[in-house]
Amino acid sequence: MVLSILDLNKERFGDDMNSNKRINPKDLKYRRIKERERMTFYEYAFESTIDFAENVIGINFDVLKKICKINRMLLGLPFKILVRNMKDIFVEHQDEIVAGYTLIYDKKKDEFELGNLFTRPEFQGRGIGNAVMQCVVEDCENKTIKLSVNKTNEAAIHLYKKYGFQEDYSIKEYFQEIPLEVESPPNGFIVRFAIKEDLDNLNRIVTEIPEMKDLPKKYKKTFNKTEKKKLRMQNQLPAVLVKNGEIMGIGRALWSKGAPETAQIAAVAFLPETKEAYPYFVSFLTKQIKKFGVKKFSWTNNRKTEQFAEFLEPFLKKPTRTGLEMSRVIE
Repeated sequence: MVLSILDLNKERFGDDMNSNKRINPKDLKYRRIKERERMTFYEYAFESTIDFAENVIGINFDVLKKICKINRMLLGLPFKILVRNMKDIFVEHQDEIVAGYTLIYDKKKDEFELGNLFTRPEFQGRGIGNAVMQCVVEDCENKTIKLSVNKTNEAAIHLYKKYGFQEDYSIKEYFQEIPLEVESPPNGFIVRFAIKEDLDNLNRIVTEIPEMKDLPKKYKKTFNKTEKKKLRMQNQLPAVLVKNGEIMGIGRALWSKGAPETAQIAAVAFLPETKEAYPYFVSFLTKQIKKFGVKKFSWTNNRKTEQFAEFLEPFLKKPTRTGLEMSRVIE
């Protein structure tokens, strides 16, 4: 989800506070951001989460600015084409930006994803959250809307439920020092770096996990990006889990120049019988990325990784935070 980093904090939608200062929804103006305003949009969205981003995740906002500028120079028109289904919106009151949000339309699923939703701190508690949500719901024209929010953010969850959102799934996020130590793989499993030829040997994974039918094609792009080092904004280290010469799982570690000391361990596709070997897979990747100056890693227990959680979680500390996926579905 879009809000994996830019969560909402507890105070963000305290609309019933300071009711005498409420803003008339009719006085709010909504407009798409201009390209030159993109960094301003990110800065406002970061305002209440910057401490978490810098201290826990390790995002250096100054570096992030440079990366965004480079991306604009490198991508130009192609970037605009890629994001044609994404709208970054500023909300204004008396010519001053008071809030904003991102709305992404998934054409295949015919649904929207809501993210980067923020009300600037000095304008919180004045009814803006309610007004924005009303506008979002109307803008999505009775289509499904999905979002992610910090589970401790009771005020935001209350607001979403008011507009018909229901709780779908809890997500635990872990951030901790590397390496993760697991001594040896069980039952003859081995873990090694992935090579391009492995993409031709994912038949069983693609067959048994239908949603992974496009996996080989997607991973070819991953390898190509990794090889284009001069233009690389993100480092990727793919690995495979193998038993008796057969590939049983594939995943990777990712880290960017914006957060060079923290990597995300992403489980892409693993067969059900690999559960007990999964901790060793994660351990292998954390040891390898240490060589690149990475100091900590993140792992998320979500729908995709749930089947491995009971095997991996004993090696992890307590979750840094717990997220909540919510959706508004029109029958």
